[in-house]
Amino acid sequence: MRSLFAPLRLLWVAVFIASMAVSGTAAASDEDGWRFVDARGTTGYYVDTWKISIDSDHEYTAVVLIIKAKEDLLYRYRIHFDYAKRTYQILSSKTMSYETREVKSSSDTPLPPEPYQPGSPMQAIVDYIYAWHHGMEK
Repeated sequence: MRSLFAPLRLLWVAVFIASMAVSGTAAASDEDGWRFVDARGTTGYYVDTWKISIDSDHEYTAVVLIIKAKEDLLYRYRIHFDYAKRTYQILSSKTMSYETREVKSSSDTPLPPEPYQPGSPMQAIVDYIYAWHHGMEK
């Protein structure tokens, strides 16, 4: 019985730790702008609602965190999303140690736009931003 709950406990711990890392407190709040969007295994996806730019009725630029606490990795991206074309473009990136926030690598060179796949974390992120923009946020 104990082994059945171990993966769920690990996921809960990872999400809890990730929320602490994002906000510096026990849970991310509306006050700091970070919103949990999705989790895949022990990887958490967050959007900073304070840094969402509405570029058109279907284009957004946002700061996104991807946290892989188990691997001691935190990725911070500035991403342009085109909801109509179903694409995303990483404009800048930073890879850090999750534990210490030491920057391991960074880039301010925009990458070419890429399509996002249905059901992917990128689609979950842009769907969240679209819902946030239109007042339908979860």
